[in-house]
Amino acid sequence: MLNSFCIHNFKNIGDLTLSKLRRVNLIVGRNSIGKSTLLEALSLYLSDGDELNLRDTLKNRGENVESGWRNEDESIAKEHYLSLFKDWEENYSKSFYILIGETKEKSIRISQVFIDYVNDEETGNRKTKVFHQEDIQGEVVLTNDYSEGLHIKTEQDNRIIRYSRRGIGFLSPKKVSYQMVHTMDFNGSTNAILYDKISLSALEDYIIRALNIINPSIEKIAFISEDGRMRERIPVVSLKGSDKRVRLSSMGDGINRILTIILSLLNAKNGYLLLDEFETGLHYSVQKQLWDIIFLLSNELNVQVFVTSHSTDCLRAFSQTNTEDNGLLIRLEQRKSGVVPVCYEDNDDILYAAENNIELR
Repeated sequence: MLNSFCIHNFKNIGDLTLSKLRRVNLIVGRNSIGKSTLLEALSLYLSDGDELNLRDTLKNRGENVESGWRNEDESIAKEHYLSLFKDWEENYSKSFYILIGETKEKSIRISQVFIDYVNDEETGNRKTKVFHQEDIQGEVVLTNDYSEGLHIKTEQDNRIIRYSRRGIGFLSPKKVSYQMVHTMDFNGSTNAILYDKISLSALEDYIIRALNIINPSIEKIAFISEDGRMRERIPVVSLKGSDKRVRLSSMGDGINRILTIILSLLNAKNGYLLLDEFETGLHYSVQKQLWDIIFLLSNELNVQVFVTSHSTDCLRAFSQTNTEDNGLLIRLEQRKSGVVPVCYEDNDDILYAAENNIELR
């Protein structure tokens, strides 16, 4: 479990330090303050700077680096990658970098670099090496084959991403088990894979319990293929007193959102759940019951949870569930010095904030 987390120079966050975290962490604040950015930073750190995760992070924000490859224009991909850095700044200095981690020492670092080939004095073979602005202002002379890109340095590895590179990229082994649920995640194929991992286990009962929050008549769930292609499997449920099966997609966004959340949580055992905009698709009357399940399973499965919201209803339901002070409320505020966190550890303070309609937007 993470006890602290810090971010430097990532997107709209200059410097942010969370010095204390708990089992369940609710992050609130006005739009565009950096709530989703905090989840993205957590995801990048937990994936150990995985390149495909990095691309997905960009793609979810409309920054599709692959578009630059299709157009064979390196500058397009470069522009998308630069959106990771504060103020989109292009800067190849050693002193300019993104840092994300539990502490400054236990972190990943992302820098902009020049990438070139040099001759290995021992073998005579060419090898790839990265250079910063300070290097090329000194004795280093880049060849005509140099390119630009990112250098990702983790505790275990060093990786290079060329802006001009075509291909699918590299998938790194996950540092830990974690699941990320985006605002509009209703991906049937992903949910089918998550379901298969826990089907026919005791955990399957929690799926029905969660779906019963919306529809108490649901008895069973399965993922089936309607067209014979297994990758197109969809969720169907059976209802009490009926022998018909019903497509879950016909029962509304809320119940499909709950299915995605509960499957992700059950598959995050001994790891982390990152959930963006808790309230999406959910009526205020069911949010307390969902928080009840999240608090229960996070403890039973040893999952640390990070959730964003800008809903007072969500905050109120969170405080009503957080009776044992396992939860932490983190409000992000914009001040002259940048984005800063204000933390509420005592549930009485969280209840007060909820009942007095604390400004979340």
